[in-house]
Amino acid sequence: MGVIPAAQDAFSAGESAVFLQEQVQDHAQRFAERLAVPLLDASTCAKDLEPGHAVIQFKGKVPAIQLTGRDVPGAVTVDFADKSMANRRRSGHNELLGKAVGWKQAHAPSVLDATGGFGRDAFLLADLGCRVDVCERNSAMALLFEDALARAAASEDSWLTSVVERMNLHHQDAQTLNFSVLEAVEVIYLDPMFPLDRRAAPAKEMQVLHQLLATQTPEPLPPGGEKRGVGENGGLAREAYDSALLAWARAQEVRRVVVKRPRRAPEIGGPSPGHSLSGKSVRFDVYPVS
Repeated sequence: MGVIPAAQDAFSAGESAVFLQEQVQDHAQRFAERLAVPLLDASTCAKDLEPGHAVIQFKGKVPAIQLTGRDVPGAVTVDFADKSMANRRRSGHNELLGKAVGWKQAHAPSVLDATGGFGRDAFLLADLGCRVDVCERNSAMALLFEDALARAAASEDSWLTSVVERMNLHHQDAQTLNFSVLEAVEVIYLDPMFPLDRRAAPAKEMQVLHQLLATQTPEPLPPGGEKRGVGENGGLAREAYDSALLAWARAQEVRRVVVKRPRRAPEIGGPSPGHSLSGKSVRFDVYPVS
């Protein structure tokens, strides 16, 4: 079956989106309807489709995004039950992140993760005891995130279910959140999409995110620094959008804004952070607000 144009909100603008069904017809049908994309026969192979697009396929009952064409990374998904999440907890990966958001044994701050993605950091923050509101503006990623939360909530693993109870997903740009959500937030966390490193093979999750979000850039903030914000149909370059998102976050009535960056990457345009915390490959730039 050929590639059929579909909703540009879910996948890169100017690209086409397809949906791949594999032995889970009802579940796949619901996904196709939610994303307004075609449902393909299970015999369709993503590698045989025209490059530059994406499909959602199922591995058992777990949906995953797969880029089309040859020489592309494997399918990626959001899965909080994956062993890597528990391994990160045991190895202390949450310690530096917790310190950056101001976590203390006596107080776990409420956090807005404005750039949800695959949700790993949001999950780690929730594991620390933080209440975490997560924004994901891409329809396909938001639907995978929603499905992962539902699977985790239905798990027989009491630790997993207790963690996701502290997570709340919003399918929208963080800058359009209602004040009722923002007034409960103490920390805003930003993890802008890292640039692809041409010197090394980028992680497959990063390659998929770059394709999904390549041209989906929101409008700039309105004049005057209003606290409510913007749509998704603007033409800002990625760097300009990141700067605008940081400026919006710093304009909110929160205690701090935390930005995750590659360890040696420049700061996002704007005022310098109050301080930074560096790990082996990433750092957290901390901007005190109030």
